[in-house]
Amino acid sequence: MITLLPTKSVRVSLLSVSILAMTACSFNNSKNLDNLKLPYSKSLTFQDSQNPDGGIKAVADNLVESGQVEAAIPLYRSLASRSGTPGDLYTLGETLSKIGAHEEAAKVYAKALDKDASHGPSWYGVGRSWLSLGRFDEALAAFSEASNYGETRANSGRGIALAALGHTDQALTAFDYDADTTSISNKALVLAATGETDAAITLLEPITANGGGPRDRQNLAMAYLMADREGDAFRLARLDLDPATVQETFTFYRTIMSIPADQRMRALVTGTVDPEWTSSEAGNLVVVDTVTRQEAAKRIIAEEKEPEATPTPEPEPEPEPKPAPKPESKPEEDRSNYELTTIPPLVEPDGWALQIGAYRTIKNLMRGWTILYRQSGDLLQDIPPRRSEVDHGNSETGPKGFYYRLNAGPLKSLSQAKDLCSALKERGTDCWIRPPEPVEGKLPETAEN
Repeated sequence: MITLLPTKSVRVSLLSVSILAMTACSFNNSKNLDNLKLPYSKSLTFQDSQNPDGGIKAVADNLVESGQVEAAIPLYRSLASRSGTPGDLYTLGETLSKIGAHEEAAKVYAKALDKDASHGPSWYGVGRSWLSLGRFDEALAAFSEASNYGETRANSGRGIALAALGHTDQALTAFDYDADTTSISNKALVLAATGETDAAITLLEPITANGGGPRDRQNLAMAYLMADREGDAFRLARLDLDPATVQETFTFYRTIMSIPADQRMRALVTGTVDPEWTSSEAGNLVVVDTVTRQEAAKRIIAEEKEPEATPTPEPEPEPEPKPAPKPESKPEEDRSNYELTTIPPLVEPDGWALQIGAYRTIKNLMRGWTILYRQSGDLLQDIPPRRSEVDHGNSETGPKGFYYRLNAGPLKSLSQAKDLCSALKERGTDCWIRPPEPVEGKLPETAEN
């Protein structure tokens, strides 16, 4: 019997790729699939009198193939309920996973394993579900069981679980057991997430140029973005995703780049950065691959590999100009009497920023900046303070109520944000890098001063 632990349901801010399945992301997976009505129910009447379930399964399979996954779920659910076979339960679990219903999928896989504990695909499925729910140790154990029962995809799953646990070297070794494109694509993803972007691109470009699917294209887009090839990343990502989803996903990737390398795969797998968040509300956008998209990806990669024109000879160097006199250094600022008296909002999307702290009142917010500036004004002299607001409501877990967040910024670039945050941390001030994003909330009707 497989025991399923409850996971905390928390608002998910940004979502990422589904590593072992379909790549991409979306919000609001809140539909009641049991009550979903099919607008084309008449098409279910062509059932083989010898095998009525076969006709329903054929319809469901066609719906999935055409990208209408949610419409197929009630049909698969009916088949699994009637037959109770591990195969039908596994198919239902796979379909639930495609839309991000990972908790329910894990329960369905568990039922399949109750019927047959040696069913390798269901061990693999439950491992993948636990990966998406951030339960990496359990995922690793499930993938090991899947491997014991002959599931060939298990090594790739083990590699992702090990990477999410921070064991990068072991993860890369696990991928080397298989030469299939999924393992290579996932290995490239780990390399990109840990800073080895050139090695990742070298692995992903041939796969993408030779008919790779949406997962491979989006993984390559992420590697391009992390290698500062934003134009190539956007063009490739747009083959499968709309502009708003691309920008949302790229914002998530940029946020990942600001956290320690050994934590990035954890964030990628779960689609969250804050360890208090879970992906229990996440839903995956199902992307249907097409030959047109494959050909467009080939052209994008081929354009990058065209030989460069023969450079023209450089002219003789001009005599070096005399160095300009150094400007006189500014006298050190006296910050002992500094006092912040007003603080404007951090408006969208005005650049990178550092989050310094959170306060209940504007008065305490300004006092927080005053103390910080007196201590580190030499670092913050040209960086304005900004505020943003967040209302957690009457949350049962985590912080409650309204907070003012203290930010330093906007800043010009991610590198400036990293450098400033590192310098502040050396002086004992904690901070968190925030990418350009919309304002988080609004002032309450009776804001305290």
